Amino acid sequence: MLMGHRLFVPEISAGQQHTLDAERSHYLTRVLRLKTGDTVTCFDGSGSEYEATVRGSAGKAAALTFGELIGHHGPPLPLHLALGWLKGRAMDTVTQKATELGITDLWPITAARSNVRINTSRTTGRVAHWQKIAIHASEQSNRAFVPTVHEPTDLSSYLAATASLPKFILQPGSSPLNPDLPRQALALLVGPEGGWTEDELRHARAAGAVAWGLGDWILRAETAPLAALAGIRQLWGWR
Repeated sequence: MLMGHRLFVPEISAGQQHTLDAERSHYLTRVLRLKTGDTVTCFDGSGSEYEATVRGSAGKAAALTFGELIGHHGPPLPLHLALGWLKGRAMDTVTQKATELGITDLWPITAARSNVRINTSRTTGRVAHWQKIAIHASEQSNRAFVPTVHEPTDLSSYLAATASLPKFILQPGSSPLNPDLPRQALALLVGPEGGWTEDELRHARAAGAVAWGLGDWILRAETAPLAALAGIRQLWGWR
């Protein structure tokens, strides 16, 4: 689907001039190939969209002037994805595609069977990396809101932090998505490559999570959450 260029800028005011940092300037001038006088839709990640005009660049820094507010969208229905931390680029893929499919929050879970070595320095860098992926996916998919990527946490902490949300946990052999699923805030829990342990499943069920299945086929860890999210959005009428 064709659409105009879009750029995420976290703080926007009508009439304000804003100088982009080096990374955003590179994206504007080298990737989007915009020049002085061109226009671009800027959004703040919280629902507001403005038309901006490129006002040239000094060195590696490009400047924009924001026009009037051209659109404001109400907050999306909360749709959380709690995902067992996947290895390699699989986590990048899910972050990008899950953003396109409408999640509002991504929670990396340090599950018992996650095949990832956890350390503080790596964790900080990975969260920033995934947040950038979510921003770029929001720019490209016409979303006005940017999902929040949370710090990795264990399953117990996640369940406590989202106690008020209805929860569904993917588990092979369970009943498929309910076609009468109401359009309401919810959390989807998907395990890592090795799946959830029995202890994790018991803990999730004790916290109110309902088991869902995706049929008889075995899906890769990066495919399962996307299939489930697409199913949820279909039942919600893609709203």
